Amino acid sequence: MYIETTTCISYNHLSLVKLYALEHKMSVSSFLAHLIAFAVQCEKLDIRCLKRLRYRKRNGGSWKRVHLVLFQDEYEYFLDVRKLWKMSIANVIAYCLDNVLQEFLNFLTRVEQDEDYYTDNYRLKGYAFDFCIEEEVFCIKLYWGPHPEIIKKALLSA
Repeated sequence: MYIETTTCISYNHLSLVKLYALEHKMSVSSFLAHLIAFAVQCEKLDIRCLKRLRYRKRNGGSWKRVHLVLFQDEYEYFLDVRKLWKMSIANVIAYCLDNVLQEFLNFLTRVEQDEDYYTDNYRLKGYAFDFCIEEEVFCIKLYWGPHPEIIKKALLSA
């Protein structure tokens, strides 16, 4: 199932994304989803608590509305990143392009030599939520990766 959404991106960033997406045989949506997932997995930004959402700078630059077609898990992942980094999706994309793009391209160049790289259909499905009450406070724990109990069970059965 796909979810369609829009965001804004500067013309300079858009030309970069189109160039590299074409070079790596991806759609713009897939390229951005992979880039953001890479930035999160490499912990490029700390999680921000009790802060307001930050939006992209509107300093008179030229912006283009971009239509994205995302898998449902990618869309949910974008929303989670938005909540944890306290940044709009447009700002997340701008941050990733300004600060993570070169490292991501180096990573892509290395892993594209492995013919199975693009067959991971579950790359964003490995996180889970845990709901609990601690000292009369309702808590949500977010695990960005397989839940530790699942790993323990798998190691014990191996």
